[in-house]
Amino acid sequence: MEKTLYRLLIFICFPGVLTAQNTLGYELRKGDVFTIEQKAEQLITQSLDDATHELTNRVSGVIEFRVVEQNDSTYLLDFMFNDLIFKIESSLQGVLLDVHAGEPKTGDAQSGIFNALLNTPVQMKLSRQGKILEVTGGDQLISRVIEQSGLPEGFSRNVMKKSLEQQYGSAALAESYEQMTYFYPKKAVRRNDQWSNRFEGKLEALTTWKLDSLTSQRTYISGKANIVMKTDEPSNSMRLEGKQQTSVVADRKSGFIREMSVRSDAKGISTSAQMGAVEIPTTVNSIVTYRLIAQKHVQ
Repeated sequence: MEKTLYRLLIFICFPGVLTAQNTLGYELRKGDVFTIEQKAEQLITQSLDDATHELTNRVSGVIEFRVVEQNDSTYLLDFMFNDLIFKIESSLQGVLLDVHAGEPKTGDAQSGIFNALLNTPVQMKLSRQGKILEVTGGDQLISRVIEQSGLPEGFSRNVMKKSLEQQYGSAALAESYEQMTYFYPKKAVRRNDQWSNRFEGKLEALTTWKLDSLTSQRTYISGKANIVMKTDEPSNSMRLEGKQQTSVVADRKSGFIREMSVRSDAKGISTSAQMGAVEIPTTVNSIVTYRLIAQKHVQ
């Protein structure tokens, strides 16, 4: 009888200890503004016979997300780049690109073009689990960049448009930034529970997520995935398979990330139009980090 009463008191005083079910997801308000710093480094290594070529891509930027509408099951956010820095280095050819979009240089056409990517909002519709349901405005962003380039109508202009669509078109932006938002489960979970979701596009990933821990202010989630990286373009194609690990620290109240890292390693085969049908063993190692650097609420 005494033990039964003791257990009953524990249940009354600490009901969450026994159930510990947690509904995770986004709880955003119209007027919420989140500013994220993103850094990415990708090392591409191609080996053929005794020769090796390494290409290092570094991208960093500052991205602003502003909640403009909230509904029962979705949010509408304005998304824009406040700054972007690109650097590409080849082990054989040296620096191929070095551009700071926020500080365009006079007479430098490349920095002027990339500067046109800044401060132009694109809208995304986000589910409460973080799936990006729709992105609109990517076409307008690309049009602005093309106009800034000053290229006349014709082949070069069309090539630039196709290239930009692969990185900054509406579909490409949805694929790219869903990695940063889509990690919450549809059902309530306990600590150490697991769930999964799938990413589609140039990077395919089947990720198994795990709720590592919770505090009154933070949610800690980790993810492991099998990935397929693929491109199929006239100039080159690539198909690689590998693993990806993700670590998330999110705000318990809003659900928005405070810190996140995504590390992936993949290997396979790539081909180049310049080399005919030669298959080149290729590995890609990358690390992407996101960090919340500012948060505010505006009316």
